[in-house]
Amino acid sequence: MNRSGAAIRRWGGILCVVIVTAASAYGAGSAPTDDYYTEPPLFGLRPNPKTESNFGVVGVTGLKLKVFPGVVLKVQEALPGTPADGKFNKGEIVTGINGLAHKGRNPYVVFGEALTKAEATDGILVFDVASVDGKETRRVEVVVPVLGAYSPTWPVDCKKSQAVVKGAAEYYAKSEKGGVEGALRCLFLLSTGDDLHLPVVKAYLNKLGANVQAIGDCTWIRGYSGIACAEYYLRTGDPSVLPLLKHFCDDAVDGQAYGLAWAHGTHRCNPNYMEGLMNPASAQLVTTLLLARECGIDVDEKALQGSLKYFYRFAGHGAVPYGEHRGEGLGSNGKDGMVAAIMQIASEAKGDVGIYRQARNRLAMSMIDSYASLSTGHADDGRGDAIWRGISSSYLRDIKPAAYQSHQSSIIWWYDLSRRPSGAFGISSCQSFDDEASGAALALAYTAPLKTLRITGAPRSKYAADFTLPAQLWGRKADLVFLSTESGRPYVDYGLEEPIHITAVKLGEMYSQPSVKLAELPKEEILNNAHHQNYVIRAQAGKSLRQLGAFDELEKLMNDKDPRARRAALDGLVDYKYWFFMGPERISNDKVTPGMLASLRKMLADPEESIYVVDGALMVMSCVSPSNIVESLSLITPWTIYDEWWVRQSAFTALAAAAEDASLAPKILPMLSEILWREDRPTARGTMTQRMSRLAKNYKPDSETGRQISAIFNKAIEMTRIDTGFRDGAGGFYVKNDFLSGVNFDPLSSLELAKSLKKRLPEIRTGYLVNVVESLLAVRAKLADPVRLELDDMLYADYRQDLIRRMEAGDMQLDAISSLTQLKEKKAGWRDLGCDSPEDRVWQFTSFEPQAKDFLSPLEGKRFRNVALPEGMEKWYMPEFDAGKWASGKAPIGKGEFIKRGVKFENRSIWGDGEFLLARSVFNLDSLDFDYVRISILASQGYQVYLNGNKISEFEWARNPPQYFKIDIKPDQMKHFKLGTNVIAVCANAAYKDNKEGEPLIGQFDIRVEGLRKLDLMAASPE
Repeated sequence: MNRSGAAIRRWGGILCVVIVTAASAYGAGSAPTDDYYTEPPLFGLRPNPKTESNFGVVGVTGLKLKVFPGVVLKVQEALPGTPADGKFNKGEIVTGINGLAHKGRNPYVVFGEALTKAEATDGILVFDVASVDGKETRRVEVVVPVLGAYSPTWPVDCKKSQAVVKGAAEYYAKSEKGGVEGALRCLFLLSTGDDLHLPVVKAYLNKLGANVQAIGDCTWIRGYSGIACAEYYLRTGDPSVLPLLKHFCDDAVDGQAYGLAWAHGTHRCNPNYMEGLMNPASAQLVTTLLLARECGIDVDEKALQGSLKYFYRFAGHGAVPYGEHRGEGLGSNGKDGMVAAIMQIASEAKGDVGIYRQARNRLAMSMIDSYASLSTGHADDGRGDAIWRGISSSYLRDIKPAAYQSHQSSIIWWYDLSRRPSGAFGISSCQSFDDEASGAALALAYTAPLKTLRITGAPRSKYAADFTLPAQLWGRKADLVFLSTESGRPYVDYGLEEPIHITAVKLGEMYSQPSVKLAELPKEEILNNAHHQNYVIRAQAGKSLRQLGAFDELEKLMNDKDPRARRAALDGLVDYKYWFFMGPERISNDKVTPGMLASLRKMLADPEESIYVVDGALMVMSCVSPSNIVESLSLITPWTIYDEWWVRQSAFTALAAAAEDASLAPKILPMLSEILWREDRPTARGTMTQRMSRLAKNYKPDSETGRQISAIFNKAIEMTRIDTGFRDGAGGFYVKNDFLSGVNFDPLSSLELAKSLKKRLPEIRTGYLVNVVESLLAVRAKLADPVRLELDDMLYADYRQDLIRRMEAGDMQLDAISSLTQLKEKKAGWRDLGCDSPEDRVWQFTSFEPQAKDFLSPLEGKRFRNVALPEGMEKWYMPEFDAGKWASGKAPIGKGEFIKRGVKFENRSIWGDGEFLLARSVFNLDSLDFDYVRISILASQGYQVYLNGNKISEFEWARNPPQYFKIDIKPDQMKHFKLGTNVIAVCANAAYKDNKEGEPLIGQFDIRVEGLRKLDLMAASPE
């Protein structure tokens, strides 16, 4: 089978599977498994039968639906002036279209395909509709404009596509949305190639540049806006936008974390969230920097190449992850496409740019491969995928035309379902961003093949400046094979060429197990999938061979001439878990054969071996016997200082495995110590600290090896570099973690650890310092009296004073300061406000059910919302309101059992039958002598809190664990407290247990008010 023929057959097969949705295959997306569906879940975007969700607008009809449990589609409205206007009643149930019931099928596909067919023929859509009560049925005819069929080469040489683009341009030329959506609008208008839209884009960018401070530090907005700004300049040569572009670049360089990328905002660094980086936000800033270079902007070279290298190294190694992690599985929510755009611009630099072109193609192929994850993703529900799928897949139009065209044709229904009567686009199935402003991204899929933007392959602009990039950015020559979009010869010769979602489901994926019994698959099929063009399929093939115990086959693959196959074997041996590192089913050392060990050593020693293969070999090295690791030290230790953190992480893990042998630990631990404190990348450092903590469990703290381990944690505290400014978060985070690990391993070492950290107090972020203080306060009881007293003195005199200094600078950590003050001044701290005890306080309360218009399905977990109050209770929270007829009792007031992980608080009063609770009580103040106030609230759901008729706190989400949450009262709200009687009123609500219909309601509420005097914290001076 020749490659081109195989490709055509393969993608033709995918097209059939997509269009004929009852095909016998299962998708690799995140679609829920349920008995409701009678067809395979090819697309992960199909509705979950157990929950409510927004269906959105049915394309150009203007009919807006909502999904209810059981995939019941109910009419929300028919948009005014649209084909559906006046033809439906709210609450009616839509059961099918054009004689085809959607029951058991993906309704998005059903309605989308019907729209495509109608626009290509007579424009008639006939909806099957049932009345609100389901007793009556009728058919509703809706006629949409006929645009004709898509051409076989759409969106190129396609009259329908041209009409769609024209309509979208007319809409977006009038839109005034800003932010990311404003930038997408500008990019689409520029992408049409019509100069008529240039004044609109110019006006938008000039307005943005007139007040750059108003833009804020949002990385998302800056990245997309920067691309639009650069594309406009390269199109027009208009210098008025260059100051804005320069601002984006300068801010990006100043606010770059680790010299690599950015968080949600520039000038932020929080290693505790996605290890400090947010790739889908950052990618556009890299594209901005590259385009700015092409616009002639002076861009810091180190910052540019740092970010370029950071993203380049993901290509071919699994999908681009969300943060500072290893690659993920199939589907990236558009991140592969974002990085493909980076490589598209890089491939336009002068000189040898072959690596960037290959990386672009590989990433574009990954986007096409992830069709089953269409418009699905973390947080934004797939908007990233919607933005970049059409753009990046177009990179393959000239290289792999059959693959590109088949992919485009397979999701025509999605594009047509996303189109709106206004001419704009929404994003069908996207719960959070199914709006016409975000939909400009889908319109770009129609214009991307026109190559009118630099990110879509436009010719070099006459206004462009030359720039060069490194011809070799990361890895070795052998690593370039991972960028190939072609499968290895064994896979091609085997002739399987099945759609990738079928293979992924068979062999499992990042978050799923194989759907078939691997023993029933031909071993040859699994083996040849180790040569698949997609990294994830190769890795899963290797893991499948390990599960089958086919270690002989894995050993052979370790010596395959293709580096990709070698890495697949190594992934199989360690049960590779992508960004989670190694899995629990990795090979045991007794299964490592002499041949495998020889291959590992050869990989580590070979100066031409792929770095990614070396990384895998180091992981497998952690599975061999400690003695064999020590015999290989000369091969492992050079990799502990390699430039790539993936490699350092693997090398450390291999050495740590040797330290599990008590006789070898004294030799290995000094090496681990040096690697640990020098490591400055969060994922690698986290792995190392965790690995040391696990290793510590093998030894007693008072043993010689135990003392060595304690010394390692102590040295890490003393030696870890902590940068200044916003980047101090990284080093301080590592120091805090190593401190906590040291105290956890040996509580008796806490005094020495505290002494080491005392020297670095000014360098540590307040939140991390509070974590340290809490750990030291918790461990005091385990210390001998002399040690405890010395620690108390240090905490009171040094740690407390440092926190007071921060408090005076506006960084309030009152609980920690209060706890430390109480080491010497027992009466200092928070006190319950009121002359009576909170436990004895009597509440008046009543419960009620929402009216029908405010009904919310029992399946919805977040239930707090504004609802209509019962008649006569509109002013229930005012002091003068008469609640004399309400029930009375002491708190907690509750119903059911609010419990999690064994934690619960007993109800002292019964809530009542209703979902919502209104409660009031009074407390008397004989003094207003307090500087800080907080409420301590126990609630199973959201709440609103009023004091003397004024709202002082509210929370709209669900509180999962049963505990008293501390909520600070803002200074401008403290004025509502008064001498004498104060009235506190609370609205709260209950939820169904496990969010299941038919389960009992569970609710609980209690509240306390506490005050604190600043003088109590400040009066005692350090001894």
